[in-house]
Amino acid sequence: MKVLLVNGSPNKNGCTYTALTEIEKTLKTHDIETEIFWIKTKPITGCIACMKCGEKGECTFDNDVVNEFVKKAYDADAFVFGSPVYYA
Repeated sequence: MKVLLVNGSPNKNGCTYTALTEIEKTLKTHDIETEIFWIKTKPITGCIACMKCGEKGECTFDNDVVNEFVKKAYDADAFVFGSPVYYA
């Protein structure tokens, strides 16, 4: 089993990353393969329903991490999404 942990924070090694690493430690004690994927700081392009992904197998806008994420997502059995909470 492989779990992809997604770090949605603009700070690569901030508090969200720390929380994800704690989850990762627990998963590894159960022999679960893990990977932490950082979304980075570039904005993610919104979908415009051009349907090119169906033809090409990937998003036509290759200026963000969406295609990189999708490739990793195909191999994952589960996901953990980490997001910072700045205003709560």
